[in-house]
Amino acid sequence: MTITITADGPAGEDAGPVQTLVHPLTCETFLTEHWHQRPVHLTGWPERFAGLFDRAALRRALGRQHEVGLSVRVSGDHEGDDGGASAHVLVNAAEAENRLRAGTSLCVDPVDRADPAVASLAESLRAGLGHLGPVSVKCYLSTSGYGFNTHFDAQVVTTVQIEGTKRWRVSRKPGVRFPRDNAFVDSTGNVRFIGRSPGGLRPWERVEVDADDFDEVVLRPGDVLCLPAGTWHEAKAAHGPSMALNFSFAPVDLPDLLMSVVRTELMDRETWRRGVDATSAVGRTLAERADELGALLQELARDPDQLAARAAESATEPHMFTPAGPAAASHAAAAAAGAAFAGRRVQCVLGVSDVGRATEWYGRVLGSTVVSTIPEFGWVEVSTNVDGLTLGLTEMPTNVTNRGAVLDFEVDDLDHIRAVLEANGVQVPGPVTEIAGLARVLSAHDLDGNQLMFFEPHDQGAADDR
Repeated sequence: MTITITADGPAGEDAGPVQTLVHPLTCETFLTEHWHQRPVHLTGWPERFAGLFDRAALRRALGRQHEVGLSVRVSGDHEGDDGGASAHVLVNAAEAENRLRAGTSLCVDPVDRADPAVASLAESLRAGLGHLGPVSVKCYLSTSGYGFNTHFDAQVVTTVQIEGTKRWRVSRKPGVRFPRDNAFVDSTGNVRFIGRSPGGLRPWERVEVDADDFDEVVLRPGDVLCLPAGTWHEAKAAHGPSMALNFSFAPVDLPDLLMSVVRTELMDRETWRRGVDATSAVGRTLAERADELGALLQELARDPDQLAARAAESATEPHMFTPAGPAAASHAAAAAAGAAFAGRRVQCVLGVSDVGRATEWYGRVLGSTVVSTIPEFGWVEVSTNVDGLTLGLTEMPTNVTNRGAVLDFEVDDLDHIRAVLEANGVQVPGPVTEIAGLARVLSAHDLDGNQLMFFEPHDQGAADDR
């Protein structure tokens, strides 16, 4: 069943922002059948948001980058690459034109801070759809063939095509229902959650991507694509440049929202302020407080209107929402940590079952400190007391029996190293792989079968920009 619904014509002249967005659906149908359920592509009305935003508006927004605090990022994902999502690289707005000429996908976030018309529409959609959380808007400008490889977002994302065409591959249903974090597919086909170690994932987060469960659609000016949170998607500019606005609807953290309603009342009670006196009393104390909490929740549940009013007051707190972070790969914090890849050195890579526990152990026993970390790859690099030598702790499945050390050499040119290895009779079994846009990695073996690794840091100038 296709996800595309085509309108026979425009919405009526009296259509408000929400009806304009969801036409030809009704708002009720849009919310009940698609918002949290399954993606929908709405087409057939090129003038849907004519005049809302254009290249001139984007240039004005870029000119206000530092005034209003815009994040300007670029991605190298493009047609024909290995499919692994790359890191977003932060740049100054002045660099945007050169980056676009070279080929990239540019993301300006949140562009509504710099454009009153877009900000007004975002607020109208938030209110009209009854969304309790905030709405932020990104502008994506992609050169032909560029965009973002397979990933999903932890919020509902609704894209309005402004200029050009963009090809999307979209899963017919969410890969993870209501995820807590964004996730992407790396170059080996593994699912990685942004900022999360593989060993720390919950069972419901351990998923695979079903390539047969995708539809392909092409967005043209005026088209709308709504993706529920957790919906896998890939997007590339189809023919020439593409520009779109992406409205991200951040979900409210429900446990935090409920606790924020009762926290003030609970902390007025002496029994909740006193803490626990002894380890032996923890169980009994928590059981007593749980009884009190249950009684309070039952009291609140008897008056839903009052509960809703108190929740609305609490819902303005920033910690209530899942952040609408970069959609397609390793987040900026992990990328910034990757700048530690600078300088000639050797890493001794050790396979571990739990990277967090191993990091703590090496810190406690050897005094190691964290040099860099890529949580979604289960990777932590720690220092040693030997100049130029660090330890790379990499999380491996528990059924891997060989967790021996692997030497990982930093090099300037990985392709040259590969040629040298092959010229000396070394069989290089696999292709060069990418580590979240931070480095290229190659594995090989010496004459006795000992594994070696070589890594080439990505453009250090780009890393500095992060």
